[in-house]
Formats: sequence, structure tokens, C-alpha cells
Amino acid sequence: MKFIQQKGDSLPYVAVLPSDYNGDKPLNCLILLHGYGSHMGDLASLGPSINETDYIYICPNAPIQMDLGFGQKGYAWFPIGENRTSDDLHQAVEIVNATIEEALQQFPINRDKVFIGGFSQGGMIAMHAGLSKPDTFKGALILSSRIILEDELLSSTKGASKIPVFMSHGTTDNVIPISEGQHANDVLTKNGYSVEFHQYDMAHQIIDENIRDVATWISQI
Repeated sequence: MKFIQQKGDSLPYVAVLPSDYNGDKPLNCLILLHGYGSHMGDLASLGPSINETDYIYICPNAPIQMDLGFGQKGYAWFPIGENRTSDDLHQAVEIVNATIEEALQQFPINRDKVFIGGFSQGGMIAMHAGLSKPDTFKGALILSSRIILEDELLSSTKGASKIPVFMSHGTTDNVIPISEGQHANDVLTKNGYSVEFHQYDMAHQIIDENIRDVATWISQI
């Protein structure tokens, strides 16, 4: 696959396309939102393992720059801890939606098959952005994440169509315990979502088996 870095009007992002793609047909699309302290290139490498012929992968860079030490930079979608407010989440969702719309205009994309997914903090954004826009997204992938602002999420999706959801979590995750993922699964299922929940013998990460299950799920939606 080929990796194209875009400056973007809202956020920079990496677009990952099939190596031989010449624009002759629309591609399905998967938006991938990285986790806290990471960057847009982190999840871009998942594309070839999911589907390397029929999809374009759009991987935005979170807006908040962080100093990780030793000259390394990372990025976050919103502050963590007591400094976080609901406005921080709303702003992150808004800028993600703007970036997605920009990418959908930039590339020939099949609008009937656009998915959104995210890992950890990116999954929190994907949950709010994706479930509240069923006319845009065919499904959502929530990897090693949890629900934040649960009441707001349920309020924003009340009466909306219920898109299918893939969720996964590691049994030894010490960053976001698996109980948080199970709770998210329970809440969404109780509120009418069709959730396919997977758990793996892993920590706060994405393993090959997880990627294979994502590929199988997305091919069936």
C-alpha cells in the first residue's frame, strides 16, 4: 500500500491507499484514530492487514501536542484527568468530523461504506463521533477503550439508527481495565446496538488475532 501525508485544513492526516490504485473506482474507507500520546502514523500500518485492495485508510493526527521527553512528541485528542471538560470532547469530535469530511471530498470514496475506529483515547472519540452520525458511518470499531460522558453519548444517539459495533479488549490491560470495555459493551447492547465483543490475552495493545477479527468483521458488514 502507499502512504500519503496530507497537511489538511483541520488536522494533518495519513491516507493509506492500495499500491496500484489509479482512481478508477471509489474505495471503501476506514477512519482510524490513534491513542493518547501517539501519532497519525501509528495505526496506518494496520491497513495492509485488514484489506489492502478495497479500502483507503484515513489516519488523522490528534490536535494537542505533548512532550514525551528525550525530544519525542506525542499527541492527544483531549486532556486527561481532572482538567478534562465536556467541551474538550466536543471540540475533538468536531475537528475529527471536519477532517473526515475533508478526506471524503479529497479522495474517491464509497460513501455507503465508511467506518470509523479508534484505539484507547481514539476509541472514545470514535464512539461519540461514529454513533452520533449513522448516516455517515456504516459501523464503528472500538479497540481497548471505554465510554466517557456516557449520558451525553446516549442522549446524542437517542432515536438515531444503530450502526454495528466491533469492540475488543485485552484481559491484562493495565491502562484501561477490561471491565471498562465490558461496561461499554453492556451499555451499548442495552441501548440497542449490535456489538461484537472480543477479548484477548494481551495488554493495552493490538495483536495479530485482533486485526484478523477486525478484517473478518468489516468484510461482513
